[in-house]
Amino acid sequence: MHTDEDIMAAVANGQLYQLTELYQRYRLPLFGFLLKQVKVPATAEDLLQTTFERVIKYRTSFREGSTFRSWVFTIARNALHDGMKKERRMPIKNGVDMGALPLLTLSAHCEWEARETRSQSAAALAALPDNYREVVDLAWKRGLKYAEIATVLGLSEANVKVRIHRAVKQLRINYAKIEQQ
Repeated sequence: MHTDEDIMAAVANGQLYQLTELYQRYRLPLFGFLLKQVKVPATAEDLLQTTFERVIKYRTSFREGSTFRSWVFTIARNALHDGMKKERRMPIKNGVDMGALPLLTLSAHCEWEARETRSQSAAALAALPDNYREVVDLAWKRGLKYAEIATVLGLSEANVKVRIHRAVKQLRINYAKIEQQ
């Protein structure tokens, strides 16, 4: 089995048929990421198609030493933002349902599992600021490493860690508010 980077190098060298393998590997994670942002399956499908069109268009810009996963998620995020600009909507709106997200650390995961209902989790996540929800989605749901998230979002890895930390802290506050209701 070839690595994503090996396959992308072949694609960059004109072997476009090899993109099929990368499409099969990344179709669902990218679709899920896009769907969480736009909430309309047809729009997410269009953005997924745009993402892979851009992969083909910009295949020679893939740099040796970078990871395909962070590169393709960056392309998807840019396609999302471009699509939102065309529709004159702000990207990554409130109400993102990320109730099924696993947590990263054992203690946070145990705390997450202890919550009474999925709707509480969804409400706590929906109350997060957009920039926190975005890193939470990429880290916990999509499985990107902090360095990859930093590349996708154009941030430093330290900034990603800070956002994750603050998101967890805010989730605890959100849960406390929900439990008081």
